Amino acid sequence: MPTYNGGQVKFGTPGGNTTDSANLSTRRLYDFSDRVAELSPEESPFFVYLSKVGKVPTSDSQFRFLEDRTKIAMTDRSFLHAGGGTVNLVAEGGTMEMSFDTVGGASVDWLVPGMMVAISLNATASGTTPSYGTVRINSVTDAGATTTCNITSVSTVGGAAMAITDNAQCTVIGTSFGEGSGAPDVWSEELDNGFGYTQIFKTACEMSNTARATVYRGYADEWQRIWNLKLREHKIDIERAMLFGQQASRSGVQYTDGVIGQIIRNSTVEGGGGQLSYTTDKSYYKSNTAAQWTYDDLLTDFEVIFDPARGGSSSKLGLASLPVMSHFNKMGDGGFIDSSTLDTQSQYMIERAQGTFGHKVMKIDTIHGDLTLVKEPLFRGFAAGFLGLVDLDHVSYRPLIGNGMNRDTSITTNVQQADEDLRKDMILTEAGLEVTLPETHALINLEGVN
Repeated sequence: MPTYNGGQVKFGTPGGNTTDSANLSTRRLYDFSDRVAELSPEESPFFVYLSKVGKVPTSDSQFRFLEDRTKIAMTDRSFLHAGGGTVNLVAEGGTMEMSFDTVGGASVDWLVPGMMVAISLNATASGTTPSYGTVRINSVTDAGATTTCNITSVSTVGGAAMAITDNAQCTVIGTSFGEGSGAPDVWSEELDNGFGYTQIFKTACEMSNTARATVYRGYADEWQRIWNLKLREHKIDIERAMLFGQQASRSGVQYTDGVIGQIIRNSTVEGGGGQLSYTTDKSYYKSNTAAQWTYDDLLTDFEVIFDPARGGSSSKLGLASLPVMSHFNKMGDGGFIDSSTLDTQSQYMIERAQGTFGHKVMKIDTIHGDLTLVKEPLFRGFAAGFLGLVDLDHVSYRPLIGNGMNRDTSITTNVQQADEDLRKDMILTEAGLEVTLPETHALINLEGVN
């Protein structure tokens, strides 16, 4: 941050240049991109993490990126029977035509001849062992929203032909080819194109020269106090945008995406209380009352959130409101750590520590994945119960840098009009948030948390 000494403003610019009393009215530009993140890190934890581990400059104010979902495709190679009713799987060794589609009602365009598929078969009675048949795909034809295959029935559990209901679960279980056969057909998962916008953030710092020359009680240099305040204000403005922003371009003004805004926009509303939940290509968002969400409930949710089929990493940054952070630390009956886990899991799965970037953190290690909890003081009002689970591998801070210009956080001094008896400086940042694979992030809203 800038420091001040006897009326001289010293910003520590590259090359060692400083403004002095002889050129105080000269407009100067100072790069503050590396220092702004270090100012009051507890007030803007998400921006600090982005600045330290996720900064990727862009040379275009409309930046583009690719999303690779091959990990998802490799982990969850499942689809549905699309017969429109119940059919009987032919006896072992027989052939038949079958149609398939995805959960979203699209064709399964990655099926190729030679793939082996396990198909759920209708159980004959309640409580019996689930049955399935294995089939080999002989040929594939895509027709609109469905894929029709000629298949050979290889085997069924129990050895008998059984019914296949509409929307029966199907899963690829490998490939099979005859001796001396040629190379198989090729399938590939194309990369998805995405884009985002940089947003221009501006904050002004202004004071009359009379006020600047006045020595005040408590804080002798009022100009320095105002500067500290405005730098914090600027950084917090960026934090809010990268949490709650909604991507848009309107009348020449661009707006960046926010990770929470992205989660909510890409979630699907379910019936019954308006709860939002995960689908194969969309984010996960759910609401719980605080009293209904304990350590055991977290483990259940983590089954979904850390499912490898979502394509994310095995660790998340948890941005928690102050009440949610308190909830995580409450013990005993009715607390997050109840009496059943107090003496067992919590002893080795929950750790309170000092974070790398100046935050106090709470680390929760589970069989499904690891969570680093950080207080997010901007989760207030409608966001008072928010717990945002962010996969840092799939968010990036994108400052605009190109043609020798750096539009990351900078300070321009003396932007006042020539005839004004005052000092006015401007803080400017042009940057955006890149959010890839929205399904790797999640939001849990603890209603009524206190």
